[in-house]
Amino acid sequence: MLIPLTEMYLGETAEICVFTEDSPSLNRLKSMGMREGKLVDLLHYDPVASKKMVVGIDNSRLAFPVALAEGILVRPLKNYFETLKNLAHFDQLTGCLNRHAGGRLLQEEVDKCTALRLPLAVLLADIDHFKLINDAFGHPAGDEVLKGFARLTQGILRRSDAICRWGGEEFLILLRGTIPNEAAAIAERIRRQIELAIFPPLPADRNVTVSIGGCAAPPFTGPENLISQADALLYRAKNEGRNRVRLC
Repeated sequence: MLIPLTEMYLGETAEICVFTEDSPSLNRLKSMGMREGKLVDLLHYDPVASKKMVVGIDNSRLAFPVALAEGILVRPLKNYFETLKNLAHFDQLTGCLNRHAGGRLLQEEVDKCTALRLPLAVLLADIDHFKLINDAFGHPAGDEVLKGFARLTQGILRRSDAICRWGGEEFLILLRGTIPNEAAAIAERIRRQIELAIFPPLPADRNVTVSIGGCAAPPFTGPENLISQADALLYRAKNEGRNRVRLC
């Protein structure tokens, strides 16, 4: 159910879905990050004295007149988390969604974003030379690398994002409300963080790296095609030397 931004409770988080007007003031808000698919926290709302509203978005604060908020429709985040809870079959090793739950969530998000014309990006990340890690240091060490990758990646992702263990050492990352340049920046942060991290019980001089392929929508061609395009770009990153990001 969509509601005006002014009907949120203080401290509540919601997803921006629709701008009902297209005034210069709303365009200015959009340029500052208030865009469809983004999450906002309502931090302050004073319709009487200051007639100001303050929201949190992307770890920053944005203040604007209450009158502008009437033109912004949002979906309370609890609905999203209730849906996620129903789908939440987790990988026991990493704590990520498993492939079944991740695939269902991807289908739901593609359907929603297609209907509302919201941006969406998908990343496929694969740990480089993972078989060599298992062979050289043992499967328990490989398990620690998988858990460490999941933990570090979750620390970079936003609350609206989701990570799924897609299979073996491959992870699907779903970036809701994300346009291509933002997806590229997030993917590069993940790649760099993994490259710099230490993964005990591996030796401190044994770097772990990850290759990432990704695809952003629209245009929407169905979840299978999004995955197929991301997978092709992942293998391109692998073939070009690994430890790199390739997005369409």
